[in-house]
Amino acid sequence: MDVEMKMPDLSTTGDEVRVVSWVVEVGGKVTRGAPLLEVETDKATMEVEAIAGGVLKQVLAPPGTNVGVGQVIAVIESEAGTPTVASSPAPAQPASAAPASAGPAVANAPAPAPATTVKAGGMFARNRARAPEPPAAPTGAGGGAAATGVATPPALPLSVAQRTVARRMQQSKQTIPHYYLQRSFDAGRIVALRAAAPGEPIAWDAFFATAAARALARYERIRCRIDGEQLRPQAADAVNVAVDIDGDLYVVLVSKPAAKSLAQVSAEIRHAVERLRAGDADAARVRPADITISNLGGVGVETFLPIINPPEAAVLGIGAIRPQAVVVDGQVVVGQRATLTLCVDHRIVNGRYAGAFLGELVAQLEAFAGA
Repeated sequence: MDVEMKMPDLSTTGDEVRVVSWVVEVGGKVTRGAPLLEVETDKATMEVEAIAGGVLKQVLAPPGTNVGVGQVIAVIESEAGTPTVASSPAPAQPASAAPASAGPAVANAPAPAPATTVKAGGMFARNRARAPEPPAAPTGAGGGAAATGVATPPALPLSVAQRTVARRMQQSKQTIPHYYLQRSFDAGRIVALRAAAPGEPIAWDAFFATAAARALARYERIRCRIDGEQLRPQAADAVNVAVDIDGDLYVVLVSKPAAKSLAQVSAEIRHAVERLRAGDADAARVRPADITISNLGGVGVETFLPIINPPEAAVLGIGAIRPQAVVVDGQVVVGQRATLTLCVDHRIVNGRYAGAFLGELVAQLEAFAGA
């Protein structure tokens, strides 16, 4: 009897997932409940288990294929006694995931039999190693690259995380009326604090996440969210920090940074990045925050205009700290300065209010007393 294997709901963002590899080859023996294939979601690379035992008769979704929930991906010639109609297995919570209460709108439910697990470590490396080779460019007579003897570069497939970011950022630019405010600040104090701190250097983002949280305490409107023709106050008391992990963009959440030391915030950011690099699905989970900060100073960018992360009201772009000539008490001296760019949703906050918030953020950065 033939059993159609369908792609289960892996509880991601509702997007398609990409087939990375098949654990069993066509004609190979399949064991019910054993890993059958690996797929890449927007959170991690996960194993999908077989819903029946028998022989893998046909693969309908080869590696590199994007598939949706409920789509038939394989046919299993089942063992005697296995029903001909079988539903897709319900996915289990990944082994590294937090309790259901950690994320919004997640209901508690009896745990089903495990159907997916997160592969520990090296998810990005595995994706690159197992990605299908793109087709070679055509050669021979005719126009285009073949005629000139120059091979056409192969297309680069987007990862699931990259597709998710692309969709959300396009939605943001199309639906949110952005405007931009810029202001430079004296970075000498945070440079000195970082240099003097014992042990591991403080992550630069720790300064900005803490300063943003302190400024938000005085400018609560930045925390509001647009809901039709009304504003809904939020109480996340958290800041998201944008990070790049092997070309994929994620945000890591720092909870209550204003109530923590700089060293604690720095350790929290670094720990979250380590979890992402290890393929921890829970670390990739998007959680509500008051504002996102994006820092490109590490690659020498002086100023840039980041895109608001919906449904937040603002995003802070941070440029490189550079030595500049400044006037102090009528004298020209060399100071350490950097430029901040605040991108704001005009439906929620007007320019004067946002300017005052940015001024308070600068004041916080220039007033740090210790780590």
